Amino acid sequence: MRRWPGGGFRDNTTRMTHFLASVRSRAEAELVLASGADIVDLKDPGQGALGAVAPGVIRDCLAAIGGRKAVSATVGDVPMHPDTVAGAVAATADLGVDIVKLGIMPGGDPLGCFELLAGLNLRAGLVLVFFADSLPDFDPVKAAAGSGASGVMLDTMGKKTGSLPDHMPLPAIARFVDRTRDAGLQAGVAGSLRADHLQPLLALSPDVIGFRGALCEQGVRGRELDPKACAEIGALIAANRSLPEARFEARASSAMC
Repeated sequence: MRRWPGGGFRDNTTRMTHFLASVRSRAEAELVLASGADIVDLKDPGQGALGAVAPGVIRDCLAAIGGRKAVSATVGDVPMHPDTVAGAVAATADLGVDIVKLGIMPGGDPLGCFELLAGLNLRAGLVLVFFADSLPDFDPVKAAAGSGASGVMLDTMGKKTGSLPDHMPLPAIARFVDRTRDAGLQAGVAGSLRADHLQPLLALSPDVIGFRGALCEQGVRGRELDPKACAEIGALIAANRSLPEARFEARASSAMC
């Protein structure tokens, strides 16, 4: 059994997938907790693919959550300059979150960033986020392992250009999840996901599956969260956890595609 930083556990027998919900305020955090979220992800959708919320908002949310669930926070869409990235990651970790999410943006010196990150003594777990619609020309899993990260997440940068499965076929996502797990890291998936994406993606048994847009009013990620939509996603994930045999059969089918 291996521990997801600051939160739940992943048992290799049940392979439970954790529900990550992205929020931008204390009120939204309370809403997703009531809907069954396992990880409260602090992110401002109005500031980019992985826009950061203000430090004061992070502290306010941490106080409200009070350790009930794991809390992650993005550092923003920062350029891949080693000193800039290391400073942003360290500053976010020092706020007391359990997980810091760093999006790997195009350009810059990402390999230099990973080298510098590997030497940091962070107070939080580090998750590197790679964008399926802007993948780098190096191996994301190998790079993450060398950076000292505890997990890797697939996401999308252009939120209006399709969801994760639109940019990467299911068998490729399955291989990514398997390679990440084989490297001893947690694997996450996100990227404009909808309720109808849940079943095929959960069949791949990622450690984390993340949502924002599907939780919002009319499915628009910049709008307020819709309690009914949040409850629907939470219920679908919870129901899937009680059907491990069907899930593994679906996973085997996708692997043969």
